[in-house]
Amino acid sequence: MVHLLEVDVANAVSGVGNNPSCIAWDGTDLFVGGFNGAVTVQAVAINKLTGALGATPTWGTPFGQQVNAPVNRGYINLAIDSVNGRLVAGYDPGTVDNFGLTAWDLSGMSLWSKPIRGSSGLEFDPGFPGGNPALGAGVAWGAFNQPGRALQDAALGTDIWTVANGMNVLVPGAGGFLRDWDFDPATGDIYIRASNDVFVGRRTGDNTTVTSVLVDLVDANLVALQNIGFLHTPNGSLVLFNDRATGAINQPFAGVVKAVRPDGTPETIDWGTFAPNNGAAAYDFSYDQATNTLALCDYFLRKVHIFAVSVPAYYPYGAGCPGQGGFVPALTGSGQISALGGPLTLNLAAAAPLSAGFFAFGFEQGNQPLGNGCTILVQPITSFYLGPIITGPGSAGTGTGTVNFNVPPGFSGYGVTMQSVVLENISAASIVLSNGLQLRIP
Repeated sequence: MVHLLEVDVANAVSGVGNNPSCIAWDGTDLFVGGFNGAVTVQAVAINKLTGALGATPTWGTPFGQQVNAPVNRGYINLAIDSVNGRLVAGYDPGTVDNFGLTAWDLSGMSLWSKPIRGSSGLEFDPGFPGGNPALGAGVAWGAFNQPGRALQDAALGTDIWTVANGMNVLVPGAGGFLRDWDFDPATGDIYIRASNDVFVGRRTGDNTTVTSVLVDLVDANLVALQNIGFLHTPNGSLVLFNDRATGAINQPFAGVVKAVRPDGTPETIDWGTFAPNNGAAAYDFSYDQATNTLALCDYFLRKVHIFAVSVPAYYPYGAGCPGQGGFVPALTGSGQISALGGPLTLNLAAAAPLSAGFFAFGFEQGNQPLGNGCTILVQPITSFYLGPIITGPGSAGTGTGTVNFNVPPGFSGYGVTMQSVVLENISAASIVLSNGLQLRIP
């Protein structure tokens, strides 16, 4: 993450309320929703910072004002569809409210509203690839302990699905206190915060999912502001969330803001020199794919930060299996690949000595157990490179090797997955596999 900007969103500056609780970011303009973190009834609202990264960012006039927001209540979710010029907001006063779900144009003019308790996830559903947009795309929202993703027509606000018959977003036996969600724009999969855990609903149709726990955290049913953001970057996708099991202050930022890959594999975040003061673990996220930038809202410190996101082109994933001496072969890649192709170098390290290394290639990440604790991480396997690396003599884990390829032009936008297969002592009876490696060709 490369820190680009810090925005002061204190009430005196933005007019949204005591604390900023939710954001929507389109790469140019920033929308902020307010929350009443005071000890008496207060007003909350939404406001727009025009040209946030420009030379003269300007706050507009607050809209969507709720003048009697109860203590510890307010706007919970914002979502933006900049292509169609729409913003939606979820307001939670602790019960169903006539303005629990509101839709606006990007100048703050009201479009429609629906009486709900706007507490439990709100986002534009991209729909199911190849499906019927009239049945799968729209404004998605949820409710506590209700199984379905409700869906409204984004233009009209009319019902498509309800929380009773919408696609499943809960995991049986897990928490039902839905707080936030986001979608993978490529697959329509839904990534969910509920009771502080992270769920994923793998999309199987316009209104069907297979839902499971992606990250099991300390459960916290009654803690609000547990949020999530899906980052569909040019070099791979990430799921960002705040682990908020308690609302206590003095929680370290880097300890609660976490990332995993879409399969649940933990990912390290390099924040560079960005190191804010401790807070209440209450953060919201809004990612803009077109500019590859992320806005992050800090409720406690009343700031919004904007970052440029960088995911390496060579994206290691999954886990290899240990071989001789307990060493796990490690696969890395290098080489500047462009739309016109270019050189690709694969490096194998920590392998057994006097062994043969081959490479399997596919188009997607896989997870097929091979036995002996090893997992095939590429699918479908499209080819093997059989001109093997032969590691030299030495002790366990010292085997290394390098092989060079040339990626031809014509594969722009494709992803390639790779994994090394090591035959220890050049014997098919001793197969050890490396981690996987994904290359996204620009």
